[in-house]
Amino acid sequence: MNFATPTICISACLAGEQVRYDGQAIHDDFVKLLLTFSNAVNVCPELAIGLGVPRARILVYYHSSEFRLFQPATGLDITQQMKEFSDWFLSAIGAIDGFILKAKSPSCGISGTKIYKDSTGTIFHSRGKGLFAMRVLERFEHIPAEDEGKLRDESIREHFLVRVFSFADLRRTISQQKTIGDLIEFHQNYKYLLMTYNQHKLRQLGKIVASYQKGEIDSVIREYTAAFYSAFKKKPSPKNHINTILHIFGYFSKSLTADEKNHFLHLIEQYQESKIRRKVLIDLLRNWAHRFGNSYLLSQKYLNPYPEELHTL
Repeated sequence: MNFATPTICISACLAGEQVRYDGQAIHDDFVKLLLTFSNAVNVCPELAIGLGVPRARILVYYHSSEFRLFQPATGLDITQQMKEFSDWFLSAIGAIDGFILKAKSPSCGISGTKIYKDSTGTIFHSRGKGLFAMRVLERFEHIPAEDEGKLRDESIREHFLVRVFSFADLRRTISQQKTIGDLIEFHQNYKYLLMTYNQHKLRQLGKIVASYQKGEIDSVIREYTAAFYSAFKKKPSPKNHINTILHIFGYFSKSLTADEKNHFLHLIEQYQESKIRRKVLIDLLRNWAHRFGNSYLLSQKYLNPYPEELHTL
């Protein structure tokens, strides 16, 4: 399958650059593999605002209802510099499909960043986010943003990959040719993935496509894009996946033997009980689609949401 190439903003240290406070790079197998399928935009906010490598520790503290960034060793308050860089960078970044940022970082941390009550970092307040990450989440509400730590969780990683490759695919579709036919085909290919994520949005998107009037393609695309992005915000439940799997299974029920059908239904029960991965079911459905020559199902993104190699980790 021909996958679109997502553009992902990545903390430069995760991309192999030696820009951390201690001059070291981070080696992460998933990020390294994903970079072979993506266009990367590397960023190190701390380096960008003039802090060197190596550099003295900086920290986030909460004061007067505001999160601030401070470097105790030098006495520098760098809150404003970080805010100005973040706003400039995120305004200039262009089309982006996802963010992978460094966990626990005072600038990039999506989660786990230590927040203090004082600028010297002696009184712990809570765990939260870095200042750059806060700006990312404010500006890109519907774009997936995770840290490398959370992406070690299989379900979070899958949700992230589905979103970035789906968003990249939509961008490619509407940039290559702006025709209603292209959008209809795109929508058809995402029927079962959208059914899994948000059935209300699936119906809404169908109505948007059906409402097209000649000469209104740009407005239809804008409306479709906004609804499509919001459809993927919440991770689907196993129950949602089973509903979709049974819908697809229905295409083959008359062609399979009784033993094959019973075996598949048994596998669904095992998936419900968390005894097997969902990929076992997907691989079987994909195999039957090839076996019975069902090109419609083979085009469904639910069965092939992102490159197979990314399933290996």
